[in-house]
Amino acid sequence: MLTRLNMLILMQSDLEKAIDFYKKLGGLTLKFHLKNQWAEFELGDLKIGLCPTGKEPKEIRTGIVLEMDDVRAFYESHKDDLDFMGNVIEKVHGIMVSIKDPGGNIIDLYQPTPEKLEELILKAKSEKPGSEEEEEGGCESCDCGGDEEDEEAAC
Repeated sequence: MLTRLNMLILMQSDLEKAIDFYKKLGGLTLKFHLKNQWAEFELGDLKIGLCPTGKEPKEIRTGIVLEMDDVRAFYESHKDDLDFMGNVIEKVHGIMVSIKDPGGNIIDLYQPTPEKLEELILKAKSEKPGSEEEEEGGCESCDCGGDEEDEEAAC
């Protein structure tokens, strides 16, 4: 039985660039670094390992979402020195932007907005009599354009 997520390992073609990248994100503690072999950061109980590969992949979507306090401020302060994959977007459930690390891993930075989601749920309940018994959330209640069966949907 799984009990928790212990570690994420991200393959890196340039370990030193990756270490610099993850230091810039803030909030991560570099626990140790074996030159050209391995680096390990901690974020609370989660370990993030950086493993050198010697080759450069194009793009790697890992499904990693890192929460932060202010996505817009981070974007503005780093838009010229980090590889963002577009502009900051706002959905009903949160504010987000995707960023590519030096190894080609795509990381999503996320700032939840639970108050906006709660407003949407209350509005939907007031417009639909009896909707209290229906399931809340999911793609039907947002504007991502996907459906709950669609793995590429933004929510």
